[in-house]
Amino acid sequence: MWYCLLAGLLTLAAARLLTQAVGSDEVVIASWNVRNLGDASDVQSRAAVIGEFDIVALQEVESEEALSDLVEALSDRSGYEWRSVVSPRMGEGGFAEFYAFVYRAERVQFLKGSQAIYPAPEPGDFVREPFFATFRAGVFDFTLVTVHVVWGDSTSPRATECRRLVSVWDRIQALDPSEDDLILLGDFNRDSPTDIAFDLLKTIGVVPLLTASGTRTTFGTTAGGGYWYDNIWIDPRFTAAEWTGKVGAGSRLANTYGTGCSEQLRGISDHCPVWAVFATEVDDDPS
Repeated sequence: MWYCLLAGLLTLAAARLLTQAVGSDEVVIASWNVRNLGDASDVQSRAAVIGEFDIVALQEVESEEALSDLVEALSDRSGYEWRSVVSPRMGEGGFAEFYAFVYRAERVQFLKGSQAIYPAPEPGDFVREPFFATFRAGVFDFTLVTVHVVWGDSTSPRATECRRLVSVWDRIQALDPSEDDLILLGDFNRDSPTDIAFDLLKTIGVVPLLTASGTRTTFGTTAGGGYWYDNIWIDPRFTAAEWTGKVGAGSRLANTYGTGCSEQLRGISDHCPVWAVFATEVDDDPS
């Protein structure tokens, strides 16, 4: 029922979501696979995109030094202080990377000591274990759980990791019974949120926020190509009051990169950001 309701809201508002203004009592939460953010990367172009949001979960961070350069560029460009929370290096060999959350400190507060790697019940459940941390914007406190599902020519390992996300959700929520506002976001490497690999998540009430038909979040070899790998998931029983209904893929504003998942973003990453807006003066967690 919740899934149908959210899908209907998105369909009715799809033409205007990307350009809706964000108020001072709202926070823009995003996720972006920044594609091999390393020491030689162009941090300025990435900062121009990230600066449209308040907090962003990043995947494919290859260098902590490059992350520091990116945060510095964000602060310099915006005139506001930006900070980061970074995971240990996850995975091995060609799969190794850091997860990171970068956030505008004026708008978002990190709850120190809340960051952790998903405590997998079995070693090897994920090539890169999900990473999570808790933040607060206004009175809205929320736990972001970011994941980069394994990539490979075979879809079976990808689907297996997606099915295991139901355990990720349950175990992280159980760590803090008073915090129900979990937000799962990242690069899921599946063609769309209707993939059967997500069915277990849906059985516990978790739904994707990007549901509009034809959405793409990656760039293919030709203009207009690509896949729908990236998304943001919530449990509407707990977070529907905070979610404003505003959601999108790509640039949020009509800036130099255009609005939406425009081809102009192709040169920066092979993915475009996905984002959603939440109210900061509403928090329905139990006291």
